[in-house]
Amino acid sequence: MERPKMAPKEREVSVAVSNFLLCAVALMAAYRARKVNLGSAAGFLMQACAGFLGSIYSCSQAPSALLTQCQREMHRVATVIGLPLLSFGFHWLNGDRLAANSAVTGGIVAAACSDYLGEESRELAVRTAIAAPLLSVLAVCIFTANLCGVAVSLSGVVREIGPGRLLGLKKADLLNFLLTSGIVALQRALDTQHRAGAA
Repeated sequence: MERPKMAPKEREVSVAVSNFLLCAVALMAAYRARKVNLGSAAGFLMQACAGFLGSIYSCSQAPSALLTQCQREMHRVATVIGLPLLSFGFHWLNGDRLAANSAVTGGIVAAACSDYLGEESRELAVRTAIAAPLLSVLAVCIFTANLCGVAVSLSGVVREIGPGRLLGLKKADLLNFLLTSGIVALQRALDTQHRAGAA
């Protein structure tokens, strides 16, 4: 018995390019962050994997059901667990082990429980798992006068608000560019935090 094929979709070249850029920047950030904090490096690596799968998915004219499911799940994992791992590094470098572990635990619990929730409850759990680490990084960066960290936290908040079409870009492109610039700023902020802690 033949499996039904999915309807062909239009190739989204701009989304593929923005996802590839996200993947490349996140891989470089993971490579640099491994010396500072392995938790943050793992978060960057998750973002890179999500960007890579998103790029492949966007280039496929008729993506398989497996590719579609893998891309969707990797994006969810990178959002729900990857972003708290990025905030983990800030708190760990700042000496706040409780906040670092709480951010990661919240992401893991949200990821584990989201399969049992309805669509609206799942969306709320994901947004809560993302908002707590973003706001905690913002607080740490304000108190330590880390301007790069403040910028990345605010760009994350803008990303979560969902700005829609701006400057003629697709929403996926805009979100990828915001996340890419946020990753660059976050990597610089981690370096700044690490240097401040070493001094």
